[in-house]
Amino acid sequence: MNPAQRAAELFRASFASAPAAIASAPGRVNLIGEHVDYHGGHVLPAATLERTAVAVGPGGGRLRAVSERAERLEADWPPVRSGRWSDYPAGVGALMRGDSAVLADGLAVAVASDVPLGMGLSSSAALEVATAAAIAAWAGTRRSERDLAEIGWRAENEFVGMPCGLMDQIASALGPAGSALLLDCRSLEMHPVPVGVDLVLVDSGEPRGLRDSRYGERRREGAEALALLRPEFPALLCLVDLPPARLGTILRRLPAPLDRRVKHVVNENQRTVLAARALEAGDHAVFGTLVNASHNSLRDLYECSTPRLDAIVAAARAVPRVLGARLVGAGWGGSVLVVTEPGAGGMVGDRLRADEALALPQVRLVRPGAGVRVEAS
Repeated sequence: MNPAQRAAELFRASFASAPAAIASAPGRVNLIGEHVDYHGGHVLPAATLERTAVAVGPGGGRLRAVSERAERLEADWPPVRSGRWSDYPAGVGALMRGDSAVLADGLAVAVASDVPLGMGLSSSAALEVATAAAIAAWAGTRRSERDLAEIGWRAENEFVGMPCGLMDQIASALGPAGSALLLDCRSLEMHPVPVGVDLVLVDSGEPRGLRDSRYGERRREGAEALALLRPEFPALLCLVDLPPARLGTILRRLPAPLDRRVKHVVNENQRTVLAARALEAGDHAVFGTLVNASHNSLRDLYECSTPRLDAIVAAARAVPRVLGARLVGAGWGGSVLVVTEPGAGGMVGDRLRADEALALPQVRLVRPGAGVRVEAS
């Protein structure tokens, strides 16, 4: 059964009634453009074929949440943050309570998913976007895909308490079928980009744990650098607006490590735009070179890699027909994205699985999927 069918069955088994609506949304993999979304830069995510489905219905005055992967939870309605997995659908429900009367008497949710956890495929965004779409369908309210993405993003920032950018939810809601999405994270202008290469995702086995990592520290460093540069550039809104031609001179005005952080952000933004152009032109070798440069910058300038991630990247780059490899997601653990020549992904994945020195827990071929959809209402 697909996730939508499993979510419907789980809802019936858990709540002894049929769901009022079901929606599903994909995970996403970001091809390039890391740690630039919250600086107003460009990213290049693609939705995945793997999806999360959410079935919703009346909660009988409570929040009732059940998942294939986690414990069943029940809490008061309106909800408050609990620190548990149910915060993701609860946060969406809390934001959408004003949509109609359907949420006045609580919320029941059942979740089924094929999106892997802990591999940097943004399972949380898929859950949030699918929940928002299911509630909107149940309420009979018209919500654009962009609205659904914003609801999911606000739920993660305001309710869950994770200060993320909008990229994950946009990719999950609006990912074009079979293509990546070049997204300007400030203007939200976007256009589809053909992928044309194979994508292999490698689980490092190192948990990411963003709340306990230095992600928040990197965001604060970016804000500090922006404040230091504003006297010279009063109109500067985002670090990606710094003129690349003057970057060398600008960086000398910043203390370490802020100079390294800014250099990564500005150059990574440029790399992402160039990478999209390379894919559009079918120049896969150039795309791979840019992917490699992205990892090197994340390792040396943004300092969010680990020895384990670096070892996986080095091993992947040594496999024939690999174009490039880099850490994917925020770093400090998680996964590595390996980009190969078209049709070579299966062979490369097999070679990496067979590497006894790496002892990789999971290697999977990732194919572009499509954005959010209502499955039943």
